Amino acid sequence: MAIGRKRARGTTVDNTGLNTAVTAKYARFINKDGTANVINRSGSMFDKYSIYNFLINLKSWKFGLLIIGFYTTINLLFAVIYYLFCIPHLQGLVRGTPLETFEEAYFFSSQTLTTVGYGRISPIGFITNTIASIEALVGILTLAIITGLLYGRFVKPRAYIRFSKHAVIAPFRGGKAIMFRLAPIKNAMLSEVSMQVTVSMLVNENGKDSYRYFSLPLQFNTINSLHISWTVVHPINEESPVYNMTMAELEQADFEMMVYLKAFDEDFSNTVIARTSYTYSELANGAKFVPVYHESPEGRGTIVELSKLHDYRQHPEAAI
Repeated sequence: MAIGRKRARGTTVDNTGLNTAVTAKYARFINKDGTANVINRSGSMFDKYSIYNFLINLKSWKFGLLIIGFYTTINLLFAVIYYLFCIPHLQGLVRGTPLETFEEAYFFSSQTLTTVGYGRISPIGFITNTIASIEALVGILTLAIITGLLYGRFVKPRAYIRFSKHAVIAPFRGGKAIMFRLAPIKNAMLSEVSMQVTVSMLVNENGKDSYRYFSLPLQFNTINSLHISWTVVHPINEESPVYNMTMAELEQADFEMMVYLKAFDEDFSNTVIARTSYTYSELANGAKFVPVYHESPEGRGTIVELSKLHDYRQHPEAAI
């Protein structure tokens, strides 16, 4: 049940693009990886999916498997055609058992698709040459598409940022604060880093529950550069929308903290964006992050231990 008065604090935000109506207890609005937790079940397949968007954002290992699978399937398809209709018209083909003959057809298909053409096997006759020409055209077009996708994936600006798995409610300047932290990975060079944090909570107004969104005031909204790590701090004071709220009340309010980071990546020479979110179940109540960096023993620089990014210690005195 929402408790309206306690959730009326802070500055409300109306331009989030998220819904305010409540029909049931929702899942999180933003997934941990920053993607929107939206399932579109209406419209046609062409309305819901973009092939380019799907391929450009597919994980690298899945993209590699997809290319191998596509290459193998196309070669098998043309190998079957050659085997069924063109074996007598493939000059230089060495016949053997059915499997050996099909193997010859398959590798001839592979050589034709990639336009390698070693020369031992060559097509004879109009029909066989036409099929080989079609396969060569498919190979050229496929190579062009895959090359474009590989280039697009390679140069696409990415925010190489890792967020802590949990946010903590920690002691801060004699009071308490909600904190989470992040660090650049892959030696990313980020500058002009800005942070916006929005909280969604259920508010009871006139006997009706609805979602309201609040902008969280931060200790720092921007930093000049990000080389080591950044602990983002929201002081829990009278301006905070969670002021005087308990963990049980945050759970009742379906609390979710949505994080939006924007920075300039000097390697890509472009703006990059990162998102994540923390629900009430991902708040460590009464905790404090352990240090993630220290000076090198030789005094030559700062060592950042990304493996400790998620680590924290309990501080019960900071619990709410």
